[in-house]
Amino acid sequence: MSRTCPECATTYEDEILHCPEDGLDLTGLDPDDELIGRSIGSYRVTRVLGKGGMGSVYMAEHPVIGSRVAIKFLHPQFSADKKIVDRFFNEARAVNVIGHDNILKILDLNVTEDNRHYFVMEFLYGKPLQDLAEPGTPVAVETVGPILLQVCEALAAAHERGIIHRDLKPDNIYLTIHKGRRHFVKVVDFGIAKLTDPGSGQSTGKTQTGMVMGTPAYMSPEQAGGLTTQIDARSDVYSLGVILFQLATGKLPFPGQSFGEVLIGHLQLPPPDPVAMNPLLPPEWAAIVLKCLAKKQEDRYQSMEQLRQTLAACMDHLGIGHELPLASADEMAMSRSNPGLPPQTPPPRPLTRKPAPPTPAPDLARMQHATPARPTSPPGSLIERAPERSHFPLIAGVVAVLTLALAGIGYMVWDSRKQAAQMAETMRHEAERAQREAEKQAAAAREAESKKPVEAAQSVTLFVWSDPSGTDVEAIWNGGKKQGVTPFNFDVPKNTKVHLEFRRAGYLPNPYVSDVFADASQTVQAKLVAEPKVLAASPVPGPRKTKKERPPDKQGDEDTIKIDF
Repeated sequence: MSRTCPECATTYEDEILHCPEDGLDLTGLDPDDELIGRSIGSYRVTRVLGKGGMGSVYMAEHPVIGSRVAIKFLHPQFSADKKIVDRFFNEARAVNVIGHDNILKILDLNVTEDNRHYFVMEFLYGKPLQDLAEPGTPVAVETVGPILLQVCEALAAAHERGIIHRDLKPDNIYLTIHKGRRHFVKVVDFGIAKLTDPGSGQSTGKTQTGMVMGTPAYMSPEQAGGLTTQIDARSDVYSLGVILFQLATGKLPFPGQSFGEVLIGHLQLPPPDPVAMNPLLPPEWAAIVLKCLAKKQEDRYQSMEQLRQTLAACMDHLGIGHELPLASADEMAMSRSNPGLPPQTPPPRPLTRKPAPPTPAPDLARMQHATPARPTSPPGSLIERAPERSHFPLIAGVVAVLTLALAGIGYMVWDSRKQAAQMAETMRHEAERAQREAEKQAAAAREAESKKPVEAAQSVTLFVWSDPSGTDVEAIWNGGKKQGVTPFNFDVPKNTKVHLEFRRAGYLPNPYVSDVFADASQTVQAKLVAEPKVLAASPVPGPRKTKKERPPDKQGDEDTIKIDF
């Protein structure tokens, strides 16, 4: 097994963790990854940046000008699924329609000869907003205010073009350096964005009703309930409200140990008071947070622009500026050294090549017998040098000897340090080799386990709720049965047809029946109707008849009976 450095293209054994030529970390390179070193368009893939359930993101570099990009590849097993491919390219289409500076730019999209779907993005140097949101630690309003204004502007531009993000979370808000200032926002990952017609507001996609999409901790109630037709710009307002709450308190408004527990919080529980969790939080800022988290869409801010204006006015009231903070010298130096950003003067490569051979000793005898050129006064000079014996040969000889001695000493010091470093590296390699062997054995065990039939082991979550709650539910599928009281959730084997019956005294229909195909985690909902109440019979007066006019057989029918339902 070997590793190839993407910078100098030198191949090393697996034990070498850093390239001796340029110091590049080689631990992130997967020697078995077929995309590493491959040319995609004008770029050569150098390393993997991250992997997810649908695809992987790689860093790639232009071999001539050195600029860097990020390339997202769809996993090969999904290449034949048209719905997944369309959703994958949906991100590129959505971002291209928006075209905002605070949204990650998509540069190209295509399919390789071996049917690998990909699109090329700008390469960002920075960190996700999640790095600021440390668990249990609130972030000052002075820090988050300018960041949130940019997020609002980016999403307002998206909403104007009929695009709803649907997966807004701190990991999808990237903070970069721009024009000497830090915390410049780039909103990323429009992979599950909902495209609607800006005129009618109708969705142009085919998302299945009841399908839960997004990250549970940041879902709006309509997303958590699977009400895909009701998702609009106010859904992103709610998700941003969750981020606001998290930054203001250091905690999520609806934490939970399970998928269903989190969704119940979004659907039914009121959010905690942010000021009670962070007494230093300005009450007017907390009021904005709570309005974003309203359960009903009509009770939230009705647009991102309205939320941005409210945040800006609150910041002005609190005396908080809108400008981004200046980047430090170290941050600027690191951003300039990153070829993925706009072109800058590239930094010099570190001089880690092999030292040049020692300079040979000069011929002192020849230098002493050589006749040096006598310096002459410049034309028009008022000073004429008197003839004197030159000491240049002697001085040159001494300098040459000192230079040679210093070069020899430097070489020996360098060589001794190199040997010590190699010895330390060898000892470290031995320790890491033992650790890798243990990890390989554990990985082999996991791989053996993963090779078992997985289709039967894969499961999805069904979240069941009803209006009203507290309804008895019985779910039946081939080989399984589950009973519970709404709201609750349970797991079933993937691609299973599940039959559910809702029963509650005083409500119709009884039972309420629902059949779902569990090809993905989703919400099953039932809205029961109360039985009509029968009021007591009341007499309705009618025209009185004389006894002569009454037929003999109708003597008892003196009143008409009316029943109200």
